[in-house]
Amino acid sequence: MGEFDQPGDCAAQLSEHGAAPSAQRAAAASSVGPASISTSAPTSRSGTLLPPVTVPELPAWRARARRPLTTERILEEVGEGTVESGRVMALHRTALTRARLYAHHLRLLETFFREDPEVQGRPEDADMTALKVAAGLRCTYNQAWSQVLDAHRAVEIMPLTFEYLRRGDLTEAMHQMLLRRVRRLTDEQAAQVDAHMATIELPSVSLDTFSRHLRLAIELATAGALPTPPSQSRDVEIVDVDSTTGTASLLVTGPILEIKGLAHRLDVAARDVQRAQRAALSDGTEGPLPFDLDGDLAERGAPLSLRTLRYAILAHTVLDTAPVQETASPYKLLVTVPVMTLLGQDDAPAMLEGTTPIPAELARDLAAGESVWTRILTDAVRGTHLPLLPETYRPSAAMRLQLRLRHPVCAAPGCTRPTATAAEDDHILEYDHERPERGGPTSLANLHRLCWQHHQMKTARLIDPTREPVDDSAPARPLTTHWTLGEDLRTTAEEATDLLTPHTVR
Repeated sequence: MGEFDQPGDCAAQLSEHGAAPSAQRAAAASSVGPASISTSAPTSRSGTLLPPVTVPELPAWRARARRPLTTERILEEVGEGTVESGRVMALHRTALTRARLYAHHLRLLETFFREDPEVQGRPEDADMTALKVAAGLRCTYNQAWSQVLDAHRAVEIMPLTFEYLRRGDLTEAMHQMLLRRVRRLTDEQAAQVDAHMATIELPSVSLDTFSRHLRLAIELATAGALPTPPSQSRDVEIVDVDSTTGTASLLVTGPILEIKGLAHRLDVAARDVQRAQRAALSDGTEGPLPFDLDGDLAERGAPLSLRTLRYAILAHTVLDTAPVQETASPYKLLVTVPVMTLLGQDDAPAMLEGTTPIPAELARDLAAGESVWTRILTDAVRGTHLPLLPETYRPSAAMRLQLRLRHPVCAAPGCTRPTATAAEDDHILEYDHERPERGGPTSLANLHRLCWQHHQMKTARLIDPTREPVDDSAPARPLTTHWTLGEDLRTTAEEATDLLTPHTVR
């Protein structure tokens, strides 16, 4: 019996003109249901693609819907025998199918996670499974990691609500809301929420009723538990990157008293600076004015606003980390500007760190303020960064700049960690310190940048990248890396190219 061969199978009932005859339904189920995948897909280590379904005993409903959600009720509300009613029913059947396909997807992820030989179902090692899943689903490493942990929690920790999803009685959106709301809960608390929600008539309740019962279930499960202390919520992150205006926001999260204290100090400092600017302008003081960001205060004849000064103080004040000595940071922002944009002959955008477009006018302003520009040569057709000559074990400054352009994020498949900081240059074929001629050369063809976590995984031989020799006589192409993840999963990844070159050279 297949994954979808059970009463109420909506996957076998999809039809543009209503319910199909039983023979047609059977044929449809055998051709489109996930059960058909197992006939051609490789089996797992246990011998089957998926283990048999374990159906839990569902509790009796204590909270009922006003009316069961049936076909008759839907037709009664939209009117029977019209084109609109047919479309509504088709959408309803599609929603049921999506729920069951989503449940099948979660079961596959959870089984993969549990039987992964390098992980064996340990949540603390989910990063290895996530790397493999990201390659298969064409998503980021972080997205895959979240999906793997969600699948484990849904199937193993919350089997009652998952059974409703598997039957198509709980919509995909409702189940995803459930998983989002319980992510910060312990496994024991999530299991309590699962038990409570299973007493609700999930096949028929509205989204609003579901949401209200979910909030109650979480409150009951966490009652008496100590809340997460604010000290564990300290964070600073970049949000709301707007490529059109060339702006971004910095979100600072922390305990209320600390954040209010920071805001107060910024406000007091901004008022002091504004007062000093106003006095200097009134006295006609010559020379630079304090926190004159654009050098136009004298021309404007008015001090900066408090909002602007708060930003200026936060962004341009020296950070004091005493008694810890501040590290001399090699961090540079890389802005790649097309030559024609630089000359004002074109308004093609520049690229910040190879990933974020910024307006041409902002790029020209940035370039005008720098005394040194670095020329980057790219292939006119593909935008491939042309290589530099190999040198010693440590990449030269020019090589490191090229590596930043070729790998703005970690080179591991699916990883999106930026390589501007907390990343390391890595020899794909290990460098032989004793006999350099026998080891991997320090060349761009043998180098990439990895975040520290995936560099450690490569060193531990959990992941293994390889590259084919580069044909220097052929046109420059992006370098392709072949990755082996774990024992036998293989994927490929290409280095980044300059997206602007093909746009400007045509």
